[in-house]
Amino acid sequence: MPDEPFESLRLELLRSGVSPVYVDRTIAELGEHYLDLQAAARAAGRSAAEAQREARAALGNDRAIAAAVLAHPELLRFSTRWPRVAHCLQSAITLGTIPGLPLMFCLEHRPELARWGAAVGAAATLMGAIMAALSWLIVLPLPT
Repeated sequence: MPDEPFESLRLELLRSGVSPVYVDRTIAELGEHYLDLQAAARAAGRSAAEAQREARAALGNDRAIAAAVLAHPELLRFSTRWPRVAHCLQSAITLGTIPGLPLMFCLEHRPELARWGAAVGAAATLMGAIMAALSWLIVLPLPT
């Protein structure tokens, strides 16, 4: 079965925030059901075009299938279900690596840069803390 009939459904599910694992599984299961329905129609004496049309009609339209999948929030990506938590985690991890980058550079060039290691590390930590605070002020709502 060509993937073209379900490609628009695949893109719609991915754009809606469904995890790619579940999108692939859904498309694979739809493909299997499509082939089964098509084979049943062919066994009933329908032409190939009629069998394809009947199989597609029996599965339903893409919007109905997408609505059924989106009705299950457990199929959504973590970042779609909890965007604020995901953003805070992403910024914390990103900012947590900033002090390590100059430190790694300093360790590699230890003889030349040993005296700058502590200063650069402290500056990067300070800047990371400021950037994290600003990022979290944007994302987290103020208490009222």
